[in-house]
Amino acid sequence: MKKIVELAEDMRENVKKNEFKHFGEILSEGWILKKQLATKISNPIIDEYYEKALKAGASGGKLLGAGGGGFFLFYCEPKYQNRLRKKLGLKEFKFKFECEGSKIMYMD
Repeated sequence: MKKIVELAEDMRENVKKNEFKHFGEILSEGWILKKQLATKISNPIIDEYYEKALKAGASGGKLLGAGGGGFFLFYCEPKYQNRLRKKLGLKEFKFKFECEGSKIMYMD
């Protein structure tokens, strides 16, 4: 758990500097560590999508959310992004970094 916290701190510093060179690797290392915490964090379907993403050009990623629902977050250089979209065939949600922290949105 301590290493996961250290990775999050490294990620924060990289984002603050607008430096994304190691973004994917940090995500990947964190995902590998997180999967070691419990057996139910991943499953064969999630692992298959993750492997497809890496083969399509993503340098790393992780699963976000909990309780049987959530999102994949992958980092991929722009030159590989279309190939990644086609290989995975998942719905894409665009996002942006927010300097003020998390915001709660309610949808009816």
